[in-house]
Amino acid sequence: MNTRRFIAIFASIPLLVLGCSHKEQTTTSGSESSSVVVPSAESSAAPAPSLANGPTTANFNFTDIAITTSGAPVLRLGFDIKNNGKDPILCDPTEFTIQLSDGTTIPADTSAENTCNPDTVDPGATGKAVMFFDLKSAYAGPVTLIMTANGGVAGKGTAQVH
Repeated sequence: MNTRRFIAIFASIPLLVLGCSHKEQTTTSGSESSSVVVPSAESSAAPAPSLANGPTTANFNFTDIAITTSGAPVLRLGFDIKNNGKDPILCDPTEFTIQLSDGTTIPADTSAENTCNPDTVDPGATGKAVMFFDLKSAYAGPVTLIMTANGGVAGKGTAQVH
């Protein structure tokens, strides 16, 4: 009986090795364009969502742009969100990312005192938001704010940081 167990175990080893080393590959095809953003040393986040997801439903009007001058640089963006879509949009820090001129993307700091009033912006309505983004070094130049919803871009707008 011990010999049979030994043979059964010995025979199953290649199956286990092959099963554990399998890598799944996926490919996509079609006319959809995509881009890969390679994070630089400045980056603290995953790549920004593709900006080619179709028309946006949210417009931004920047009302407050500031960077802290003491300690680690933090960008504060205050803005109005106008919902031009047919559905309500959730205003949540996890939905916001900025992209710097060099392609670096940074998500909103979810531990900061981000605010959205109201939390959900109804169609045709305007909300107010303040989002904070941790920068790795001082920055001046254009910043593109990107708001996502349901896996796509709900809004984007560019502001100048001085």
